[in-house]
Amino acid sequence: MQKHKILFACAMLFLAACGDESSSASNEDTEKVFNSSSSDSDDEISSSSLKESCPNKILSSSSGAQIDPTTLFETRVPQKAVHLCTSQDGLSTEHYYDQHDWICSFLYADKSGFVYVQGSPTDCEGIWWPNPVITADTAILYVNKKYIPLTDLTYEWGGNHHSDRFRFTYDGKVYEYHHSSIGAAYRPCQEMDCMRVYKSDGETLIEDGCGTDEEDVCKIRTLPVVCRFADENGEFGDFTDTFKPCGGDNREF
Repeated sequence: MQKHKILFACAMLFLAACGDESSSASNEDTEKVFNSSSSDSDDEISSSSLKESCPNKILSSSSGAQIDPTTLFETRVPQKAVHLCTSQDGLSTEHYYDQHDWICSFLYADKSGFVYVQGSPTDCEGIWWPNPVITADTAILYVNKKYIPLTDLTYEWGGNHHSDRFRFTYDGKVYEYHHSSIGAAYRPCQEMDCMRVYKSDGETLIEDGCGTDEEDVCKIRTLPVVCRFADENGEFGDFTDTFKPCGGDNREF
């Protein structure tokens, strides 16, 4: 599939025209920005894989997906080595970081879709080993067949172990994507796989879909997601949910 860069000038006009799902922007305007190849069918992400020991727990967020999310957005090929990070400890540790683009599934209550982010390293943090600060160039939520620009999306690299997360505001709530399973030495073994939901203040937790409750294993990964980062060719790979617990994580999933 041939990828194209998003027309950012048009995107800015779209951002000014619509800040939430209630926007009156026409479908024609949306197509100008995204040129989506979606047929606007009724295909939605469904979750059907349940664990017998936790009958209310959803394990898979993609088992019923019949839509390729890369057809919904005009993605780009991330540029390499766009920002140099240098340590501040006198050791002159240097590392070039690439642009960082990703697509994640979105499923909460009666809303389903995908979020697409184009990110670029714009700064560095950390002393001994510099980590990039990733700023969203463009962030779009496609939910229930509508495009919604996300103007407050933030991404955290997650220190030297790269335990990353990102969050954004939508429909009066803050959604945070993170990891439900962390391996030895607090190292994640796969891409972000779960979601937490907060009230609009971003602090009051509504639902912890990543499962930090060690006393109730049925609360682990109750809001699963599938995230894929673009490779050097701008490809995202398969969106089948391949989650598995990291080595050293003995909790029951």
